[in-house]
Amino acid sequence: MALFDKVKGLFDHAKDKAAPLAEQAKEKAGPLAKEALQKAQEVSGQVREKAGPLAAEAKDKASELAGRAAPAVASGVDRAAESLDKATGGRFTEKIDTVQEKVHEAAAKAAATETGTVPETATAATDTAAVTVTEPVVDLPGAGGTTTENPSDATGTAEDRPT
Repeated sequence: MALFDKVKGLFDHAKDKAAPLAEQAKEKAGPLAKEALQKAQEVSGQVREKAGPLAAEAKDKASELAGRAAPAVASGVDRAAESLDKATGGRFTEKIDTVQEKVHEAAAKAAATETGTVPETATAATDTAAVTVTEPVVDLPGAGGTTTENPSDATGTAEDRPT
């Protein structure tokens, strides 16, 4: 038991010495933490200011490149679908056609985003009548709608639009 009492005494002594040191660290760390937080907020604000326009520019460039690549993608998919259908002896024609349609829809959407219009391939791929709007669409008050100037938001069938 004497050994246990000695160990307990050492721990108590360490605890007594550590308590004031912990209090001093807490007092010094408080202002440093506030200063670090303030610096981090300043830096994050600067980063946000610089990153915002860069992100918008990257998004615009990506949309433009996707729109320009859309015709090549559609053509490549047509050739690949034809080759696959031929290679499988027509066993997967339905599945190949479904994938082909989905890719055509995505390519048409990308092309529409770049040009601001809905190309004929989009209407053919989706079998719906698309509407291209060159002026802002304004829903009547009380109809629960909003104003938009984005042509891609104003496409669809008559069932899609509020009455």
